[in-house]
Amino acid sequence: MSSRIIALALDHVVKRTTVLRVLRASKFASYIKRKPTPHLKKHHKAKRIPFAKKHLNKVEFWERVLFTDENKFNLDGPGGCQYYWHVILKDPETYSRRGMRGGSVLVWAGVCQNGKTKIAFLEGKQTAVKYTQTILNYLCLFLQELQDNHGIREPIFQQDGASIHTAKSTQTFLSIHNIKILEWPAKSPDLNIIESVWGDPARSVYAGGRQFTCREDLTKQIEVSWRQVSVGYLKRLVEDMPTRIAKVIIRGGAGIDR
Repeated sequence: MSSRIIALALDHVVKRTTVLRVLRASKFASYIKRKPTPHLKKHHKAKRIPFAKKHLNKVEFWERVLFTDENKFNLDGPGGCQYYWHVILKDPETYSRRGMRGGSVLVWAGVCQNGKTKIAFLEGKQTAVKYTQTILNYLCLFLQELQDNHGIREPIFQQDGASIHTAKSTQTFLSIHNIKILEWPAKSPDLNIIESVWGDPARSVYAGGRQFTCREDLTKQIEVSWRQVSVGYLKRLVEDMPTRIAKVIIRGGAGIDR
């Protein structure tokens, strides 16, 4: 909740500025941003638990996984102000995703403990045909590099359940190219480390409240920011996967803070 709402709840016994000063001095509250989270129904949670139990404490397994996803960068910047005072002992607040104005740039990329793919800039509405072309151009070569340069014998490809990802033509393509797929529970972006990775380029792209008037300028800035994502950071995220998985079990399949 905001400092204004807290002051109202106290029936104006104290001023908003006083509330703000106390919050800033407190060790039990921090000013953080609400994170978007998908709505998990009972059956979603039920499927997340066995997935988590199957892959709990398997650090070597996660070292073989290439986490992938699409992401959208808006010309007019990220979502509106979603910061609030968070009481540390309570669960973080969330908000629903919604469309943005000003146009956007859609990208695809993959990350693992040994590095990252080149970032792919996607044009137009994405179809299974376009998706398999992206995989061919950006994924296949990277998977081969993991085997040749890093000794990863059987890299594992992670993707979510988007329709173009699970289309028959996509599955056939992956099978033909002998790409091992990780069965992924629905509505689980909180388990995908690339969702954390996207935050770094976004902060750099929109630093200082920067906005863009054309897609070309935004694209260049995304490329620069993507190159700055370090292998050390990716390695730490992969090492943290057992912790993420354990949290899912502890929370009964519910979403976790990432």
